[in-house]
Amino acid sequence: MRHPRVELVPLRPAVRSDGATVLDLLIKLTPPASELNAPRPALNLGLVIDRSGSMSAGKKLEYAREAAIYAVQQLLPTDRVSVTVFDDAVQTLVENAPAVDKAGIVGVISRVVTGGSTALHAGWSEGGRQVDGHRLAGGMNRVLLLSDGQANMGELNPVAIAADVTRLAREGVSTTTMGLGDDYNEDLLEAMARAGDGNYYYIERPQQLADLFQTELLGLMATFGNAVRLAVEPLAGATVADILNDFEPDQHGAGLKLPNLVAGMPVLAVVRLNVPPTSLGGDICRVRLSWVGPKQVERQELAVTLTLPSVTAAVYDTLPVAVEVQERAALLLIARLKKQATGCSDQGDEVGTRLFLSDARAVLLSASDSPEVQKEADAFALIEADLASGEMAKFSKRAKYQSHQTRSSKPQP
Repeated sequence: MRHPRVELVPLRPAVRSDGATVLDLLIKLTPPASELNAPRPALNLGLVIDRSGSMSAGKKLEYAREAAIYAVQQLLPTDRVSVTVFDDAVQTLVENAPAVDKAGIVGVISRVVTGGSTALHAGWSEGGRQVDGHRLAGGMNRVLLLSDGQANMGELNPVAIAADVTRLAREGVSTTTMGLGDDYNEDLLEAMARAGDGNYYYIERPQQLADLFQTELLGLMATFGNAVRLAVEPLAGATVADILNDFEPDQHGAGLKLPNLVAGMPVLAVVRLNVPPTSLGGDICRVRLSWVGPKQVERQELAVTLTLPSVTAAVYDTLPVAVEVQERAALLLIARLKKQATGCSDQGDEVGTRLFLSDARAVLLSASDSPEVQKEADAFALIEADLASGEMAKFSKRAKYQSHQTRSSKPQP
């Protein structure tokens, strides 16, 4: 049986013998690449599309239809699919069934037109019911929710909605959310995706929809493991000072919820450890990774231990620094500062917004040059431009999305 590769990369290859050590540890989880001609997991998709009146602007609904049609066309007859639309009312146009009559399903989607208000929770709930009622054991069961607006009918409490999404995820049905434009509630859609063990996408232009649906489907088809959990167990008196990623604790509080493991795609986490003085060195921490693979029922587990020598502070300061650890820690810190900046922005605190962004820029300027750092610099320039032009809704959505993608260890499409 193939397992992910788990690598533990410390900032420096030792700890101090004559003083405490603050040690950043990069945890690299790399699932094996897909086997040639290996069968992909069966898919069970609930497509849930907002068709409220605002979706008529800028051809949003037209592109949403095209994206949903693309998704249907990728399915095999052994996959299942349902199509639910919502405005102030919810309607399931295609009941969950094997994707045999794809031409018929495409025809139904092509005829969707815009309507009234936005009963977002009710639409998601019906899409979830469709998937949950026909769960595929060992398959990928997921609701794909697309909306461009605020929930303004039915259940509106984000905490209550996220709790419903969590319950469905524990039953094996995950949720991915896609927010289109600058008027939807990004905090709600991000919270739903986090609670639902799925992905969250900010779609600035309707033309992006087809590519993002493709990204989502390819990820589902190449899933190596879901319900992924990571536990970090400090040893010999060490403690966890910080987890720089944006991972949530699992329901038992014994580990962290990670995104699905996708074949060949690494997941990167940085943990900051406080290590007391140790004269002998030894085991510093143990990392346990667990997951459920497609067509499997029992959880798989892998454990790796970090062992380091101890040296004096004078020697420690001369040891080489792992650039990849330093870089990843900087990117995660920038992401955290962006999220704090948007919190200030949402409260109308312009001074706080600019202070957090200034701190983030300082971290960016101090980071070593690399393709990832340059990519971050380009992304940072976009949110600074949004702020300078007074486009606060776009600034908030874009900065939160950049932060989410980095801290959840998901590559930006």
